[in-house]
Amino acid sequence: MGLSDLGNILLALASICALASIGLIAFGTWTKDGEGLIKAGHYMTYGVLAFTSMAIVLLAAAFLGENFSLEYVAFNHPTIVGPWAWLYRLSGVWAGREGSLLFWEWVLAIYAAFVARKFIDKNDRLGSVALAVINFVQLFFLAALFIKLNNPFQALDPSYLDASGRLLIDAAMNALLQNPWMLTHPPALFVGYAGLTVPFAFALAALITGDTSSHWVKISDRITVFSWLLLGIGIGLGSIWAYVELAFGGYWAWDPVENASLLPWLTGVALIHSMTVYRRREGFRTWTIFLAGLTFVLVLLGTFITRSGVVASVHAFQVDMRSFWLFIVMMAGSMAAIAAGIAYRRKELGGSETFDRLISKEGSYYFNNLIMTIAALLVAYLTISSAFKDWPLAWLTSWWPAAGKSFGAATYDTLARPIGIFYIFVMSVCPILAWGGGEPGSFLKRAKWPLAGAAVLGAGLLGLWWFDMVPYFQQTSDRMSAGATNVIAIVGLLTAAFAIALPLYLFIDGARKRAAAKGESFGSALWWVLSKPRTQSGGYLTHLGLGVILVGLIGSTMYVQTFNTSLAQTPGAQLQAGGYAFAYQSLEETTEGNGDVVYTATLDVLRDGTVIDSITPRLVFPVQLQSQNQSTQKVDITMSPVKDIFVSFAGLDQAGNLALTVKYFPMQIWVWTGFMLTIIGTALASWPKRRARAAA
Repeated sequence: MGLSDLGNILLALASICALASIGLIAFGTWTKDGEGLIKAGHYMTYGVLAFTSMAIVLLAAAFLGENFSLEYVAFNHPTIVGPWAWLYRLSGVWAGREGSLLFWEWVLAIYAAFVARKFIDKNDRLGSVALAVINFVQLFFLAALFIKLNNPFQALDPSYLDASGRLLIDAAMNALLQNPWMLTHPPALFVGYAGLTVPFAFALAALITGDTSSHWVKISDRITVFSWLLLGIGIGLGSIWAYVELAFGGYWAWDPVENASLLPWLTGVALIHSMTVYRRREGFRTWTIFLAGLTFVLVLLGTFITRSGVVASVHAFQVDMRSFWLFIVMMAGSMAAIAAGIAYRRKELGGSETFDRLISKEGSYYFNNLIMTIAALLVAYLTISSAFKDWPLAWLTSWWPAAGKSFGAATYDTLARPIGIFYIFVMSVCPILAWGGGEPGSFLKRAKWPLAGAAVLGAGLLGLWWFDMVPYFQQTSDRMSAGATNVIAIVGLLTAAFAIALPLYLFIDGARKRAAAKGESFGSALWWVLSKPRTQSGGYLTHLGLGVILVGLIGSTMYVQTFNTSLAQTPGAQLQAGGYAFAYQSLEETTEGNGDVVYTATLDVLRDGTVIDSITPRLVFPVQLQSQNQSTQKVDITMSPVKDIFVSFAGLDQAGNLALTVKYFPMQIWVWTGFMLTIIGTALASWPKRRARAAA
């Protein structure tokens, strides 16, 4: 029996276990004295995990052993050599279409087993029904894996191998994916994607069982925050990869596949906040259930965009109509189930969306939900609108607005900037709003010191804007006017100042009050405020991080200066670009151990005649692309707190000079710093609380 047969048998056994689990739980739930059947359904969930784990180990072993009898391994094995080559071979498991789908299913099986373990000894109808829903989703993904283009265990044509098992064709992993950031970016995304199945399953289970209390939210909220955190980490790591690897000069291009990961992250923000109202106030019940369903559907939409091939993208896979219809049916069915359940349970859910005052914590959460939902749906529509005239559903969508039209980054930026700034303002105000609202005077009293801090910080940020952003503004045909850009930037920076100042004030004020009440030092009190009420402090830290990110986004997307230039291959030759000089030192050709040919340009970076750094942008001809004379650029970046100097090398021009692109990204490091703060904050908020020990 070959690897191909063994792998497919494991997938078939996992499918049988998932189907059996659904049947056992369904029959046991609606049968008197069916606890034994339900427990058997839980055990079958362990079977799904066992067989998918064996399948993922089998695929990993094939990559580590460079067993090219599998088509997927042959076309996705890395060419990197050296002591860390095994890590890149392991990354082949999730580098392509087929393996990433299997990896996703395996992670989902882990979540399912966790839920099964949690409820296996409890007579909890809600948990059992939720587990059946998760297993139904597993069955869907397992079915997708049996489609030829999605099957990682498809056997390679024997004529492509010699007698010793070596490849006779020029096939390997995409050179751009052989990057350290790609070792972690896809797994983080898939852990986030798979985890967002759990709140959907519990929301649907609440509708099926009629238990619309906050019970399902209390069970699934930590998993939701954790999954959203991992999805955010995945997006951030992908942005870093794009910045240092793709050499297009940026970290976000509004590509359809990039948008696909952003969509559930946006509605996930709304879902997490809505869960807070549900858990604490029994409010926003319809909102929360709807958002759980919508977030899951957007996860599927992201997979659909990537795998159906109907939306053009440099990251998308080959067109596959069977995957197209499978994902369309799953998305439509999931949203229809949630909508039908909400309609059926409208009496139990009715009245939970209302609140007395707009200026209240509930009001800010309502705006949060509204903004994030509209933003996600708008981005989704713009992303897939290009397919509306050509895909199999064109009879339904060809007359829709903008059908068949593709939208560039400028369109998204024009919409995202004002919406994003308004959202961060609403988010920033929320912590000092009271449940149920309050008198304007009490709100102003709470806002007095944060506003004072924001005024000081805002003045500093405006100084940075004037001296370190405005000089790098570059007017282009697809960007808004300088006046509009500057107005949006000023409003955004003042909003960011308040978003940063408020959590800092809340930390300091909380520590000051605790120190006075407990007789502790300020440092000890501050540590307690940061580490003990983790849900609150984590939320504050996440808000602070988003404020820092906003500063970075304004600088690094609205005030970018670009120079496409050349430099003579003469020692000491210099070029001037935006207040800096770049001096030629050398150009070296080397051949890596794997056969890649690398051209490395060494340049000194000078400011006012003084060398401040030495950079080495490279041009690489990967071994698998040399027959096609294709290359990839490896940029080099000089970083500072207020600006990144980004240099890429595209080869030699007709005169034999180095063809260089120099870009200046003001405040870029603020994006990465804010990203780290949001990770730490969200991790704090989702960290499980220690259970109190039972009394002896």
